[in-house]
Amino acid sequence: MKAKEKLMQISYWIEESFFFTVIRRGLMLMIPLILVGGVAHALRNLPLYDYSEMITNGSLAWIGCLLNTIYKGTFGIFSILLVVTLSMSYGMERNEPVDKVVMYTIVSLGAYGAQLNICSENFNIENIGTKGSLTAFVVTLFACYMLSKLKTYARLTLRSHTVGMDGICATAIQTLIPAGIIIGIVSVLNHLLFVFFGVYSLHELVSNVICSFFNNMQNGFLSGLVYAVLLHVLWAFGFHGSHLLEPVAQTTFANVSADQVFSKSFFDIFVVMGGCGTTICVLIALLLFFRGDRMRKLAKVASFTVIFNLNEVLTFGIPIVLNPILVIPFILTPVVCYVISFAATAVGLVPELTHEVQWSMPVLLSGYYGTGSIRGAILQLVCIVIGVCIYLPFLRMHKEVHGQYENAQVKRLVKELQICELENEPPKFLTRTDALGIISRMLLEDLEHAIDSDQLYLLYQPQMDGNGKCLGAEALLRWNHPAYGFIYPPLIIYLAKDGGILPKLEQKLFDMAGAGIHKASQEYQGEFKVSVNITAKSLLWDIESCINECLKKYDIPPARMWLEITEQDVITNADIVIEKLSRLKAVGHVLMIDDFGMGHTSLIYLQSNHFNVVKLDGSLVKNILTSRTSQAIISSIVSLGNKLGINVVAEYVETAEIRDRLRDLGCTWYQGYYFSKPVPLDDFIVCLKKNN
Repeated sequence: MKAKEKLMQISYWIEESFFFTVIRRGLMLMIPLILVGGVAHALRNLPLYDYSEMITNGSLAWIGCLLNTIYKGTFGIFSILLVVTLSMSYGMERNEPVDKVVMYTIVSLGAYGAQLNICSENFNIENIGTKGSLTAFVVTLFACYMLSKLKTYARLTLRSHTVGMDGICATAIQTLIPAGIIIGIVSVLNHLLFVFFGVYSLHELVSNVICSFFNNMQNGFLSGLVYAVLLHVLWAFGFHGSHLLEPVAQTTFANVSADQVFSKSFFDIFVVMGGCGTTICVLIALLLFFRGDRMRKLAKVASFTVIFNLNEVLTFGIPIVLNPILVIPFILTPVVCYVISFAATAVGLVPELTHEVQWSMPVLLSGYYGTGSIRGAILQLVCIVIGVCIYLPFLRMHKEVHGQYENAQVKRLVKELQICELENEPPKFLTRTDALGIISRMLLEDLEHAIDSDQLYLLYQPQMDGNGKCLGAEALLRWNHPAYGFIYPPLIIYLAKDGGILPKLEQKLFDMAGAGIHKASQEYQGEFKVSVNITAKSLLWDIESCINECLKKYDIPPARMWLEITEQDVITNADIVIEKLSRLKAVGHVLMIDDFGMGHTSLIYLQSNHFNVVKLDGSLVKNILTSRTSQAIISSIVSLGNKLGINVVAEYVETAEIRDRLRDLGCTWYQGYYFSKPVPLDDFIVCLKKNN
């Protein structure tokens, strides 16, 4: 249990770590290009003899050329793409504006280009492909970090000289000196590599060290085991282990021969099935044991690519990389597969390899083709079953930890929204580029899906008068997210408003409210009403038609559907709002002002005679027993309402003492937990029958 708790703590720390988040998201951004190039390579090398002949020299040679062009156009500039995605991820995680994010990318590209030795005979074009991935990692993170630090020095950014300039021009000039310093430092460091080590890149230095290490080992069981472990350890930290160890694979383990078991093809066939980490086991575990889960949906998306041993959707999407929980089976499973496969081959249970295979050849086919025997495919199946058993408990633990982390992020989002509400500041989560922005946009997508799939529902909180009669209820929108549980209702409205789906949400809201009123009318013959919340922004689209269609669909009189608008929203777009409110009132709707008295009062709206009811701001009611100021304000509002013929409703009535004090001040319409919590429609109907 302590080990599990420790893993969870490390997982939370990594999730909150700035640099780990930058690396993980930078790699995620690479997924489309990696998969496009990888699938093109797989289609170019399908293990079919006639097809291979046709696509190489025959009638389909043009297709082969096209697929090869796609592969070279993606993997051939792999490192440059990695510089772009990592630098963008860095700027986004710092929640920088777009122009600043672009500067991180420009400076990083300049620094990376400075160490390529382009103007000398030592330039190797392969360094901009997969070979240069380690250098891309180091240079990009160094350049971005240095730029973020150097920007804090006003003299270096020439801010006094950019006052009044165009925004983009000013940003570019402010980056001039920091960019020069960073690119210069990288150039000097690259030169020092040659002076001290005789190499022209960081990748070359690391490759030489690794190759020297393996050259001093005999090519046997131990060398293969070390290769498997080292490759996956590199992957676990976000480095493309296959690319970094490619020199070893192409020299020490390149050829299939009769005097050795382990080779690059052996590794591809029996160890990295579905990709590094034997991730075909992850795919199968998710499809079989995680029904209805987010990770299972991801597995469905990844299924086609994993067949061709392209696992980036899983390794970066779950994620497995930089994940202290899943990195354990990610390293352990290939090691177990290696030991089992080596032993089975060494004792003769499975024939030694007779053919080299492309890394993209699908599982089972590769086992059969490489060994020339069905026993090769059977060995793959045995390893996969064992791998699924290894991964399964860790996947379940990851699901638990990741769910807790994302729930914490949603709570953090709600907390910041509540702060915005208290300070009357408009939230801007959807435009942010950091973690809160990402989860906000994810929730927006989930909300639109929830509307389409009827995941939203209404609860009804009864409203009572001083004699205990149930006047009706307020319809309250609720969303029980399948992953995050109950979502704070104001967050739903914010996402819909700023995400541009408010009309779609309100169509669903009025349809649910209309259906509820219709059902209540059939079961209860007395008078009642249901109030539905709208915003001023609601009145900027054709909400009148939406409401009218709802009334006709469910045969509801307008007086039975009250419309409740927050006071601060009413002030916005006054002319348009007043015009539509007039028409809505004219057809028979009762209009309410919600949160009246919260500090944005415009008494002219009461004078305009559009509103029949005001609802006291909850903060006034909550403090009524201890605050004389709240009592005086409530008394004044009630008195004003009496003179203007406007009823006053008090919400948050949670005790008999609050109700009695409100009654003493003249307020006789109540809503709150003292009478009833928000309840399902059937319980509201029972309340109507019982209290009338």
